[in-house]
Amino acid sequence: MFAAVRSTRQWVPNTLRLARAASTVPTPDAATTSTPAPTPTPKALTTKSLTVPKPRRRVSKVEKAESILDISSTNWEGRGLKYDPATLPLKQTLDPNLAPFTEEDYAMTLIHGRSVSKPFFHPRTHDIPVANVHFRSHHVHLLNLFTHFATHAAAALGLPVSQVASLPTQRRLWTVLRGPFAHKKAQENFERRVHKRAIKAWDADPEVVQRWVAYLRTHAMPGVGMKVVTWERMPLHVGAALKKEAVVKPSDQIASLGKKIVKDETVSAKASKTAVATSQ
Repeated sequence: MFAAVRSTRQWVPNTLRLARAASTVPTPDAATTSTPAPTPTPKALTTKSLTVPKPRRRVSKVEKAESILDISSTNWEGRGLKYDPATLPLKQTLDPNLAPFTEEDYAMTLIHGRSVSKPFFHPRTHDIPVANVHFRSHHVHLLNLFTHFATHAAAALGLPVSQVASLPTQRRLWTVLRGPFAHKKAQENFERRVHKRAIKAWDADPEVVQRWVAYLRTHAMPGVGMKVVTWERMPLHVGAALKKEAVVKPSDQIASLGKKIVKDETVSAKASKTAVATSQ
């Protein structure tokens, strides 16, 4: 009779055997498992590895503008400025009941909520129109906000402008089919409204007008269209000055040179004929 003897060998699945055979890492033995491998000591950290790069300081828009313009307390008079920019805005109380103040005093004073109130409209001096700006939009609140911004920008530049004028609203009716299938015989109406505003400017230098228009285009509001018409006055007798500065074409020079050669040859021919006649 044979007695059943239990094996003490650990059972290993076939998939693990194949993985061990395919791998190049040696399997741990009893000798190696009994003594663990010494852990490597970490290297000493050097000062080079501990150096942290310093964060770059962000330059503000004011510092960037000052570096470009170079406006300091020493050269602001040389740039034609009336006041030192470092002292503006002034912190003072303006009350017309106590003492009258000018627009210049109002502009250089710190007044909270200035942009919400109405701007200062400079008086006209010669009533000469220089620009006409039209605004278009489908949204009334956006149109009113941008026209308010435009008048404030004109007041800051010292540009005499008119009040915001409301032009007639343009309405268009669109009639389309209600649906392509069951409601194809029924129609539906849609109305599109275009609201209009206008601002007119007087008595200003063309450079000031161009700066105002460029500022409005730079900070244009989405949903609001703008159309600008400008007039530039030329001095008297500008045509005569342009005629003097006109460039002479090569054809004109060639024609004048040919006339001079013909004249000289004619004079020399007449002189030779008279000399021959006197000799005979």
